[in-house]
Amino acid sequence: MVAGVVNWHIGRCGSSVLGSLLAQHPAISYSNEIYSRYMPRRRGSSELPSLESVLDHSEQSVLEGNLHLFEVKHLPDQNLGLYPHLKIYDWLNCFFRRGYRKHLLLSRRNGLRRIVSHLMAARSGQYVLKSSLDLEPCQPIKVPLERITHGFGIRSLVSWLEEYERGNLEVQKTLAALQRANPELSWLELTYEDHIQDDPKKAYREVCSFLDLPEVGVDLLQRKRNAEPLDVQIQNYSDVRDCLSATRFAWMLDS
Repeated sequence: MVAGVVNWHIGRCGSSVLGSLLAQHPAISYSNEIYSRYMPRRRGSSELPSLESVLDHSEQSVLEGNLHLFEVKHLPDQNLGLYPHLKIYDWLNCFFRRGYRKHLLLSRRNGLRRIVSHLMAARSGQYVLKSSLDLEPCQPIKVPLERITHGFGIRSLVSWLEEYERGNLEVQKTLAALQRANPELSWLELTYEDHIQDDPKKAYREVCSFLDLPEVGVDLLQRKRNAEPLDVQIQNYSDVRDCLSATRFAWMLDS
């Protein structure tokens, strides 16, 4: 049985840079987002393998004695939507039975910046930026107030911000419930703002400590994108501001 760790997140929250750091550790075999390749836009007409079959295939590349690290995007409109008959508890319980006793939960408090990052990446087709490359001048993007598409879902701006909160809370609650039933399960919560934004190696050190692994020297292979103020990045900033100003998400405009 493979011993491993699962990183749960919704994307555009520093998962790529953290994954690239952990992949450099000699005790970790890193498989990235093993279920995202089966989302409809990538899978096309090919048959969807079962939840466990995807994991079986990924485990074939795990080096003997290494921890297997992979990622899952945890919203029902993301990877979870591949198997609509399964709930997050079913996924977690399956992985636990397979030896994945340690879990990471990575989130980003500023959901508006997450949406902007998502739209920027979707427009350019460039989801990560190598540290050796220069940043190009920001080209502002229009943020729809309605009908933003992520995975299987189409929601309004406010509805997506609510969904990010709800999804993160559901994973927290489910991990806690599974831990109560199985004390050998453990999990570490990380946020982009606290552990990655200023120094991604802080998250790396936290994860190494959590996994009881000695730290080894690693290099930052990717660099931050979309760091400009939101009023520079968002073409229709006044519309977005008016949309959010009366909601609990208004603080995101200035963060």
